[in-house]
Amino acid sequence: MGKSQVCSTEDAVHALLDYLVEPLLPPAESTKQRTPSESRQLSVAKQMRAVVLLYNYYHRKRHLQLEHLGFEQFCKLAVVLKPNLMAHMNLMKSYNDTELATLNKQLSPVEKEIMEVCDISMCLDALTDVPMMKEWPISKVSVLLVDSRKENCFMKFGSITKGVWSIIEKDVNLSSHSPEGNLEATHTNKRKRVTKRPLTDQVGDDKIGFQKVAFLAVKETTGISQSDLTIMESHIVYSMSKEKTATCFYIMQCTQPSFNHVIEMPILDAIDRFASSHDLILTFFMLVVVPLYHVYLIFTYMP
Repeated sequence: MGKSQVCSTEDAVHALLDYLVEPLLPPAESTKQRTPSESRQLSVAKQMRAVVLLYNYYHRKRHLQLEHLGFEQFCKLAVVLKPNLMAHMNLMKSYNDTELATLNKQLSPVEKEIMEVCDISMCLDALTDVPMMKEWPISKVSVLLVDSRKENCFMKFGSITKGVWSIIEKDVNLSSHSPEGNLEATHTNKRKRVTKRPLTDQVGDDKIGFQKVAFLAVKETTGISQSDLTIMESHIVYSMSKEKTATCFYIMQCTQPSFNHVIEMPILDAIDRFASSHDLILTFFMLVVVPLYHVYLIFTYMP
């Protein structure tokens, strides 16, 4: 693909903001910048998380000549492109020469997400194929569920990020586990705690426990019981929820045809999208990559 077709930093971020964030913002022509409600701030913050990951990791991985945007750069660019984001930016409204560390407690939910994901994307390092995960703890399980014919897979639309498809995910709490591998599952809105044990030891010691959490996640999401599921593969991949943590990713098959109506997205459609996503123009990036970015980021780090 020629250089003229590379989606620039400004164009990519602008398009992502249009698709993922703009629907939650007040009209651009609004003259009054009212403080958004707490729930609206958290919703916008979740969408901004996707914007930062998609640009700083996904887009840059394909166009290595583009620069990584740090926290302040991303905030400033976002406000320039979307002035109606200013109501969500405490730092941008009160920024001076004060050290950033002293302002950390004043950061808005949106700014906190941008800061965290900028750190995560730096850790991922778009210039390398696979990050070093050997010493990282596992903080989440995720499941790609396929039907009995291995033709369709289960995905939920808007369950994590509005406008985006995602597979089944569940956080795990490894701070209190037994040798038998009994792990405590946690919900995404609860405070996460993870162990500091090496990844290789963790996977071996807690294999059964991770599987239990994965089966529970499928049950809660689809109603399908463990007795109707078979684990086809498992992999350790990078977690997008917290810096330097990993995800235990499973591919499971539902063995009962009676549940096929629950698992409806054709697998070949998803594979075709991933296979054709290496050469991107802006329209393709927005229509194909963005709606499936949660799934793509999982598959990026599979061996």
